[in-house]
Amino acid sequence: MAENTQTLGELRAEIDSLDESLHDLLIRRAEITRAIAKVKQPDAGGDGKVALAIRPAREAQILRHLLSRHKGDLPRRVIVRIWREIIAASLQAQTKFHVHVYNGDNQTAFGDLVNAHFGSLTPVREHSRAAAVVQECAEETDSLGVVPFPDMEQHGVSWWAQLAPPGHPGPRVIAKLPFIVHPDENQPTAFAIGAVEHEPSGEDTTLVRIETEEGLSRGRLMTLLQDSGFDATIISASRISEGAQEDAALLAVDGFVSAQDSRLGAIKTKAGDSILRIDPVGGFANPVVLVPVAR
Repeated sequence: MAENTQTLGELRAEIDSLDESLHDLLIRRAEITRAIAKVKQPDAGGDGKVALAIRPAREAQILRHLLSRHKGDLPRRVIVRIWREIIAASLQAQTKFHVHVYNGDNQTAFGDLVNAHFGSLTPVREHSRAAAVVQECAEETDSLGVVPFPDMEQHGVSWWAQLAPPGHPGPRVIAKLPFIVHPDENQPTAFAIGAVEHEPSGEDTTLVRIETEEGLSRGRLMTLLQDSGFDATIISASRISEGAQEDAALLAVDGFVSAQDSRLGAIKTKAGDSILRIDPVGGFANPVVLVPVAR
């Protein structure tokens, strides 16, 4: 390898030049973001402008592409953090929004997830109950929320019972946090929610809420799912509502599932009266799991 003969002053001058080039590119990127906002503006309706601005699937594709081409000493998580801040600033330029976040038992880790994913300058409002986060997002269509990953067995009505199916007003799951997972770190897992339609990113998981008559076993439910072509896992179960006898389950289904997916009708046909309702309630681009890079 050829020895670097540049002086310290020359190297610093090159850094200064690179900084100016980066700054110019950021300015140009912001100008394009503003132009995009103007193009979208005629489509703004009554469901909130944040639904037009935020595209979780597109964001995931951008980050995956950058990680796939990255090389050198700059850590990949730094790349993601930089671009998350850029993306958040771009969203705020298109529409002002804030994030409702669960902080039950003073769990500040969920606020950290918000800062990492939605930017350090995005306004945050804290709530002691996950259900309150969902309710606020239902009432404020230009807001987003972050709620904890649900327990397998929910006592009473769970927060995910309030999620909206595709095409209906209200929030649904739009992302799983953190998007960048380091296997050696004990990070909390959360879902981001908002009144945004689920779109495919190429590597996805869809969340499906299913309501059944009391007595349908989980083994029977899993058989019905498999026979209908779903690769699914039950991640939480609860009652449909307070005092109800019907059961509800939240499923994580491999791949993108639209409301028109024929498998949804197939499973209801196979189950007869034992399945009352089955709806997608959002989903997420599968997070990236970082693996150590051999040196």
